[in-house]
Amino acid sequence: MCDCQEPRQNDDLISRRRFLGMAASAGGASLLSTRALGEPKPRLGMPWEAPRSRVAVVRSRNVLAGTEIRRPLLAEMLSAALTTAVPQAGGADDVWRSLLKPDDIIGIKLNRSGQEHLGTTSAFTGVLIESLIKAGWSPKQIVCIEAPPGLTASYRTCPPRLDYDAKPTDFGSGADQFAAVLHQITALINVPYLKTHNLAGMTCALKNLSHGLVKHPGRYHGNGCSPYIADIVASEAIRSRLRLSLVDALRVVFQGGPAPSPENVSPEGIIVASLDPVATDAVGLTLLNDVRRRQCLPRIARHPEDLSYLSVAQQRELGMASTHVIEAIRLEE
Repeated sequence: MCDCQEPRQNDDLISRRRFLGMAASAGGASLLSTRALGEPKPRLGMPWEAPRSRVAVVRSRNVLAGTEIRRPLLAEMLSAALTTAVPQAGGADDVWRSLLKPDDIIGIKLNRSGQEHLGTTSAFTGVLIESLIKAGWSPKQIVCIEAPPGLTASYRTCPPRLDYDAKPTDFGSGADQFAAVLHQITALINVPYLKTHNLAGMTCALKNLSHGLVKHPGRYHGNGCSPYIADIVASEAIRSRLRLSLVDALRVVFQGGPAPSPENVSPEGIIVASLDPVATDAVGLTLLNDVRRRQCLPRIARHPEDLSYLSVAQQRELGMASTHVIEAIRLEE
């Protein structure tokens, strides 16, 4: 029988009124226990003493006001996510300066699929651009990839190249022409949505890169999109540029994705941030399963390693899928 009750709060989940204060207090403690991520299952041979990947999960249902987004609160959430994901850097400005060089051309990889219905991209990207400008980067050093109409002109950021390489790149399990915008930028901030996916199980940080930066993404949907997702992201053109994954989970597609509809979108008010795109997806799986539990739907997968593309991504050393080496820290208003 389906248990439709809200999942019980973890004993180590803290609650504060202001996100920045919460981020400062988080320190090195794990505030979302591995119990919430499923029983530890290091079947890929990940040693228990392996370095832990840190993932920040910042949530406020107050950030959403119907179809509108409260941008000042969203900016506060972004700062909390950055300083929690990279705590040694200090404030949000310091985080950006620790991840980016002064002369970097920064690509922000968005996702055009479902933008109009979800209605969060313009506000989310605007707050992100403003944070980067405040930290010292010029709008001309920022390239928004798959941006909503008018956003590039509004912020006077650099228009992205829209063509593809003339020659395909061999990424191991296939070969394709990569997006030429990768030659235009020197650093990449990955801004995916959090959605279910009818073939991969879910789509979040990794698939936003693999299937959004090649010319023929439809070729790489077989076998749960594996090993294609991992192999494409592991390519030098993407892997060497990726600095941060920053998930727009303000509204989540919890069923029948990736396309959103009025029936399959849940207002969650969440930002996820991490340097590790694999751990980002592992935590994203937990968040999707939490939503699905409330909707009386079965889990997408019991463990992250049960999704083939995440298992292979860990094997390719793109990051951590095993829950016992993920330090997920949750800040909730």
